[in-house]
Amino acid sequence: MIKCAIVGGSGYIGGELIRLLLSHPHIQLVSITANEMAGFPISKAHPHFSHINLKFNALHDIHQAEVVFLALPHGKAMDFVKQFPDKIIIDTSADFRLHNETEFKKYYLMPHSCFEKTNLFCYGLPELFKSHIKTAKNIAAPGCFATAAILSIFPLISEGLSTDIIINAVTGSSGSGIKIKDKTHHAFRADSFFAYESFSHRHTPEIKQAIFEKTGYKINLIFQPHSGPFIRGIYTTSIIKLNRTITKEQLFEIYKKYYSSEYFIRFTEGTPNIKWVQHTNFCDLGFEINGDTAIVMSAIDNLLKGGAAQAVQCFNLLHGLEESTGLQLFSSNP
Repeated sequence: MIKCAIVGGSGYIGGELIRLLLSHPHIQLVSITANEMAGFPISKAHPHFSHINLKFNALHDIHQAEVVFLALPHGKAMDFVKQFPDKIIIDTSADFRLHNETEFKKYYLMPHSCFEKTNLFCYGLPELFKSHIKTAKNIAAPGCFATAAILSIFPLISEGLSTDIIINAVTGSSGSGIKIKDKTHHAFRADSFFAYESFSHRHTPEIKQAIFEKTGYKINLIFQPHSGPFIRGIYTTSIIKLNRTITKEQLFEIYKKYYSSEYFIRFTEGTPNIKWVQHTNFCDLGFEINGDTAIVMSAIDNLLKGGAAQAVQCFNLLHGLEESTGLQLFSSNP
């Protein structure tokens, strides 16, 4: 059993990590920290764990852990890394995703206190960087939008078919975190649908960086996120202008070439649906094409494939386990 801790266990990603790690056959969960709630039962933040006799700890109570899952707000993980350099870290925040310090400051509106440690982190998107993850010291888990977007466009970019991409994306309210904000509470979100952060969303440089590092191509990307009136899920629609005409069969063969051996990638007939990926680690992809214009659609659960479950997927690779260990999660219908 590998001793693990969760730092920042009171948020939505932290709660999902608790759920996944408690049932993982190779993990002993030795500590769950949430400094403001230290000493309180975990059910104070997550009532669905009322039957679990565990309490939140203070940050210093992680000395037993070999691996630490960080579920902290952006800007807080970097402080942890400075305090505990000897731990294996799987970070779900953005602190160590970007490899350009100027871009980090621009998109996250804060300085980075230990940017030199970024090179100790591998970008944790298993479907693209599996071999790197297996030998990494630490993991920077991808952003939720970035996960869905990169998986949608990577095969076509890798094949040299396009560098011009427009992505429209929609996220549910849980993507804004557990703390109430003006535009995240139910009265505002319930019947709303709106765009935000045009040309400035923080996952834009992350998408470009991952694609360039894996394919060598610099893409021209317009990424437009939207807020949807649902709780869990991300849906992206990528409109891709190709440099030649291909058939739908050829398009499908390209995606099979890259993803047929990937357990957590599923192909759909027609459109994916966020309902079918909720509470799972799957990314569903659907395709349409008209001459030299392809449309690729993706759906993921933002808290799982876009957060906690993908972090566990990276943990499995890091420790020589099957990627799906502890992640045999199923959605439901209706």
